[in-house]
Amino acid sequence: MIIPDVQHDPLLRATSRGAWLSSATLLGLAAAALIALFWPEARSAYDTWTGTTAYNHCFLIAPLSAYLIWQRRDVLERMLPNPSLLPLILLGPLTLVWIVAKNLSVVELEQLTIMTMFQVIAVTVLGWRAYRGLLVPFLYLFFLVPTGYFLVPWLQNLTASLAVKGLLLVGTPVYWDSTLIEVPSGWYRVAEACAGIRFLIASLAFGVFFAALLYRSIWRWVAFLSLSVIVPVIANGIRVFGTIELGEMSGSAAAVEADHIIYGWGFFSLVTLLLMAIGFRFAEDRKPAVARPLPRSTETPRWTRTVLAGALGILVSASGPAYIEWRGYGIPNIDFAAASEPGVMSPWHPLAKKRLDWEPIVHGADRSFRTDYSDGPNVVGRFVAIYQASPSGNYLVRSSNRIADPERWATVSRSSESIRINDQEETVTEERIAEGDRRMLVWSFYVIDGRVVAAPLAARLIQLRDLFGRADRVEAFFALAVDESNTENPRNVLQNFLAAMEPARTYLDSFGQ
Repeated sequence: MIIPDVQHDPLLRATSRGAWLSSATLLGLAAAALIALFWPEARSAYDTWTGTTAYNHCFLIAPLSAYLIWQRRDVLERMLPNPSLLPLILLGPLTLVWIVAKNLSVVELEQLTIMTMFQVIAVTVLGWRAYRGLLVPFLYLFFLVPTGYFLVPWLQNLTASLAVKGLLLVGTPVYWDSTLIEVPSGWYRVAEACAGIRFLIASLAFGVFFAALLYRSIWRWVAFLSLSVIVPVIANGIRVFGTIELGEMSGSAAAVEADHIIYGWGFFSLVTLLLMAIGFRFAEDRKPAVARPLPRSTETPRWTRTVLAGALGILVSASGPAYIEWRGYGIPNIDFAAASEPGVMSPWHPLAKKRLDWEPIVHGADRSFRTDYSDGPNVVGRFVAIYQASPSGNYLVRSSNRIADPERWATVSRSSESIRINDQEETVTEERIAEGDRRMLVWSFYVIDGRVVAAPLAARLIQLRDLFGRADRVEAFFALAVDESNTENPRNVLQNFLAAMEPARTYLDSFGQ
């Protein structure tokens, strides 16, 4: 069999370049169309890149992916795109997944689904064999999605555990309570910023790029990527241990507090250099092997066929936003400007000035209230956030919502507790939060469609019904806090306050009147 030599045949080379240029142009237009169709998700990703240091590296992902494609240019010249409409059948299930994620406001899942839609369109426009030749650069684009923040609580606890083990190893007296660490020089808290998520995600993104440059063997890939995950996690524990021990040696926790993030970046730069040194030690010859040319003729795929593949991909992808828009049509917007917070009966009365410097962090509430109440000897802080239900979802349940400012307060414990609300047995989330030696007890729960639920997952499942029914109700998040250090039997105080509070169901039903 005579194999066409693209390298020495100007006609074949021009044919290949023309076909790839047409396909690349269409994929660029498809990417722009997806960004326009799913603009809220695209804007949310961009805001996360700029607003969260853990994802600043996302700005480099597209250029690095383009470089990996450029590195494969010699192989690409030996093959031609071959559009296929068959992969488009995958867009139907993906659209359904996006609709569900949109309704539940699971932004990460929305963004991951959109990126998967783009991958399907790429397979459609290029054909499977050509896409396979670019598999790594295309899959690398998934790092554009700012995901992984759900690992922060686990990383906080692991980092604190590693730091404590290090302190005990060198003989430093230590008291450890969740993410709070006390040594003779003072208190330390493993905050979200110290959990190491920024280093872990950046290290993994770098590890994939590095492996794509140096390795062909799957086992080398697995080994290096495993190091890219394990080493930053252990190194972060060592960094926190070093920070605390340095403060202990200097006799002042505040002496190292201000610069520990800067020191951390320097430390992890050294860790990255160490990973690179290890990686280069096992580098493989990356000179491209002679690839078998996929086409056996100089005929390029028809431009109309390529355009049809991309256009159908965008059309099917647009069905999700179109459905959400249709489901929300005609639902009136509720005016929350004149809303008042739920009433509370005597002996409780609102205080003109807050005594508890605590407030949850929530996003996208249509209205929120934060008021302290007293019955004489006790003070309870109440937070209420109300949301209008919608087929397109709301931010009532979101992973970035916090029961308290994570920069100040550490969660010591979290559990589900059964209590009585308006003569009914209900379940709430009970959390103990701490700032230094202060402790606060917080009860929180959601009220959706007349039901009180504690678990975020249960709340999301109730919201999921908005896909099939009218979403014209109001939902809410309630949180009650009491300072344990100044209150006798804080659980009884919260229970008494709930008994005096206007029933949440009655309060939310009033918005429909």
